[in-house]
Amino acid sequence: RLAREGRIAPSTQYDPRVRATLDLGLQAQATKIARKYLGPWRDAGAQQAAVIVVERGSREILARVGSTDYSDRHAGAFDFTRVQRSPGSTLKPFLFALALERGAIRPTDIMADLPEGASGVNNADGMFLGPLLPRQALANSRNVPATNLLKQTGLETNFRFLHDLGLHNVEAPAENFGLSMAIGSLPTTLEHLVRAYSALAEDGRLADLVYAKDQPQRDGRRVLSTDSARLVTSFLSDPVARLPSFSRYGATEYNYPVALKTGTSQGYRDAWIVTFSEKVIVGVWVGRGDAGPMKGVGGATAPARIAHALLDAIHRVKPGDITAGRFPPPPGRVAVDICATSGKVSTGACGQTLTEWVRPDEMPTKAEAVETPAPILRGWAREEGYRIAEPAVTTDNVRLIVSTPENNSRIWSNPEQPASLNRLTLKARVEPRVEQIVWYVDGEPFAITDPDKPVYWPMRPGAHRIQARLPLRTGASKAVHVTIE
Repeated sequence: RLAREGRIAPSTQYDPRVRATLDLGLQAQATKIARKYLGPWRDAGAQQAAVIVVERGSREILARVGSTDYSDRHAGAFDFTRVQRSPGSTLKPFLFALALERGAIRPTDIMADLPEGASGVNNADGMFLGPLLPRQALANSRNVPATNLLKQTGLETNFRFLHDLGLHNVEAPAENFGLSMAIGSLPTTLEHLVRAYSALAEDGRLADLVYAKDQPQRDGRRVLSTDSARLVTSFLSDPVARLPSFSRYGATEYNYPVALKTGTSQGYRDAWIVTFSEKVIVGVWVGRGDAGPMKGVGGATAPARIAHALLDAIHRVKPGDITAGRFPPPPGRVAVDICATSGKVSTGACGQTLTEWVRPDEMPTKAEAVETPAPILRGWAREEGYRIAEPAVTTDNVRLIVSTPENNSRIWSNPEQPASLNRLTLKARVEPRVEQIVWYVDGEPFAITDPDKPVYWPMRPGAHRIQARLPLRTGASKAVHVTIE
């Protein structure tokens, strides 16, 4: 079979021996670590783990654990490195890489993690973080910026790019997967995922993984520029940029440079992590043989602990060891302190600063003492306590608009969020400002609230009609129609 697939050289003389690239010591260690760190999560429904370790540069597979125990009654004989499952958020780095490659975003652009324009997509924690740099949006694995980026660069374009990376061979149209492609609707395997991540690790060059010593060596092909690959690597290896969604000093932080991305599929059915260091690429999947749900087992739990223990063993790092270093920076870029809320060069007036790699000819201006937020960020700025000048009012006419959700939206539940937290954010814009508005869902009053504050409606399947009205007055917004699936 390996010869038919072109993974080893064909031979006219039969030789039953396959000189595999596996490191037997590391193979045994990977199996032992997977069993050890899967154990505490068995009571939560986790049954199996799969692991792949690939050497950087040569792309040789050093360890491949298809299941933790071949004789396990929970599908132990399956090779879960080759089973198609929902990848959760692990495809997001490729969406960001393509957007950077096409010039759709720059590292200093501001992305809005807000309910406005979210097209019914929620974040896993049910919160919105406001303006974010691309580094933060990816490192925090925010669903709203990722799906907005997918809309901006095009479903079909991203679908083809993921196909070019070998992540799928689906012939159905991209529209079948929709915006949820960014959060796990397009199935793939751990083997394909690790191969695709090798393109990020190897400066944008994609090549086949090597299984046997006599497998023909190929240089591969370029799928991304070195610039885009190294920028995404920088995003994924920045523990500060992961705040607040991922806490510091846990299983996703290392004492040496490691880029990583976690993923969790709907209902906690699959938990993933793919990591790479200067030496190896490590991919881990945790789940069940029957594809059933687990209880709270996400990518940052058992998979992250398995990957961390394995990388520490490979790097021979002991607890308390500290090593310096970072991945090579993108060529031709300089490190600049950027204000995370404006995307401008930081000054003393900025509340949060991150270091970003910027081209000298794209250097943003310095942040001013007074900044005028983009219209989509005005509501967020008010909620965060920023003083926003109100427009002068010379009329009694009130203009009331439902800004979230969008009309005719089709809304899906979040795959990384418990059903009890699946709520639809309702927000309105009112000019001039009034004290209160009343929210109506399907003709029934739901809540009375300050117009600047969002309301969260527990989602129910089906078609719904949403409207904001003025209490004790005739003013009302146009009705917004949504379908919950």
